[in-house]
Amino acid sequence: MKKLSEVAISTIIHIVFLAAIVIVVGICILKSVVPEALPLKDLSAQAFTGLIAWLVAVALFVERAVEVVVMVFRDYGADLLQATEDSATAANTSANKALAASPTDAGLKSVADKTRTALDDAHRDNVIYRAKTKEIALSVGFVFGAMVSVAGVRSLHGLLIDGTTTNGWFNFVDIIVTSAMLAGGSEGIHRIANAFTSFMDNLSSRADQDQKNRAKQQ
Repeated sequence: MKKLSEVAISTIIHIVFLAAIVIVVGICILKSVVPEALPLKDLSAQAFTGLIAWLVAVALFVERAVEVVVMVFRDYGADLLQATEDSATAANTSANKALAASPTDAGLKSVADKTRTALDDAHRDNVIYRAKTKEIALSVGFVFGAMVSVAGVRSLHGLLIDGTTTNGWFNFVDIIVTSAMLAGGSEGIHRIANAFTSFMDNLSSRADQDQKNRAKQQ
């Protein structure tokens, strides 16, 4: 019941958060305070890859900084929990071997059950701790990403035509998006570059094929 309650609370929080965003955006639209769309530059696969390469480099620095901070505060607890799980695993393995040698021994059966329960508890605690560590690392990464973005490293700004004057809304969204991208790590940014490159290659291949088909028809 406690776990279900925690899940329900988490779901409600997410729904309220998304509803708040929709309401804020809706109010801005109704009050006509939404700025005009900004002009985007034409991008080739090569140009986009070059544009995003510096963001990958920054993400690598942020990742390392997050690793150091999380390591200082979480590694000790993780090591203790891992040691506890390893010890419980060894105890359970030993108890199971003893039980296999004397399967009718009620005392050995009780010991095997107790060590199995202890192993399950240790494994669960270890998994929960590591999941919490990942959550903390993501939060720390977002904070670091926000600090870097506020300092001037932005992702969406590079998509605009050079010399375009931005507005407050765009800068705000740019900072949030860049912070989230940096928090997600360099691997996620690399996947974005690969996806864009593949899309452009497929688009070019289709265009070439259509041109060949038209030439054959003529």
